Amino acid sequence: MNGQSLTSVLAASATQAPASAAIYAVQPFALDELRTRASGLLALLTGQDDSAGACRSDRADWKSDDSQTTITLPQGARAVLYHASGAIDYRSGLAPFAASFAQPVEREGLIRQLTERAARLELPAWLGEQGSLSFERLWQMKAQGSDRTGKNSEVLLTRAVGAWRHAVAGIAVLGAASVALRLAGDGTVDAFSLRIRPSAAETVDTATTIAPELAARQLAQHLASLLGNGRDELPPDAIAEARMLFGYLDLGKRKAQQVLAPSYVAQITVVHKFERQAYVLAVPATERSYQQLQVAGNEGLATGARRGC
Repeated sequence: MNGQSLTSVLAASATQAPASAAIYAVQPFALDELRTRASGLLALLTGQDDSAGACRSDRADWKSDDSQTTITLPQGARAVLYHASGAIDYRSGLAPFAASFAQPVEREGLIRQLTERAARLELPAWLGEQGSLSFERLWQMKAQGSDRTGKNSEVLLTRAVGAWRHAVAGIAVLGAASVALRLAGDGTVDAFSLRIRPSAAETVDTATTIAPELAARQLAQHLASLLGNGRDELPPDAIAEARMLFGYLDLGKRKAQQVLAPSYVAQITVVHKFERQAYVLAVPATERSYQQLQVAGNEGLATGARRGC
């Protein structure tokens, strides 16, 4: 697949973009405010009421450095608060097979359990102005063993994982799952992550979006530059998968971000000889750039992020 073909595939796969989109300021929080918000969320995650949650926080060990605060909780639980973004990661400390599901549960039942548990976390308070949250995907974590004769055991459902997507004024915020919740069979929150940058009431600007074809051409050129001039020409079937999305872009949990600005994001899988690589590429969806996208080779979410498959 040559550059022109890739451009056509990306443009055809693009999610619909409005003619113009607002650029929103991100609500700023001082470190003390982030710690207070994190403390309240941890109380809800561990199933504590306000008074018990405060007691639990008293027993927690909070250690901060320049970039993050690590919170060590009783019974092996642990959380990390990222100062730049306000993102939170939580792990309960449960053993991998502890509190597994006693019996199989239908997909709809798992989604219902996840949704009901998420509703108790008061997540709307994190969304900001015109923010919304919608369920996006379900994963099921399963295990199976066999005895010495090769006879397999019944499949055991160990965890259910749900992912939600943050949107502002109906436009999705692209990046890692905005909310991910891993539920054990007894209803315990085994793991949780939050990646939401709440939008402020202030609209920085309203900008006209560029055509998908122009964005696709920029992304195809970017991929070519990442692959390097010294590399052999890619065969026609080297692009195993390619798609392009429109939305606001979250720069990652370790990056500060002042605005939510529209971008086109491409997900491209390249297969070449003995190598298979997945690339995530991003370009601004407006003629003017409102936030700095890292160039390839720099740390963080790059306009080209490369990972092995």
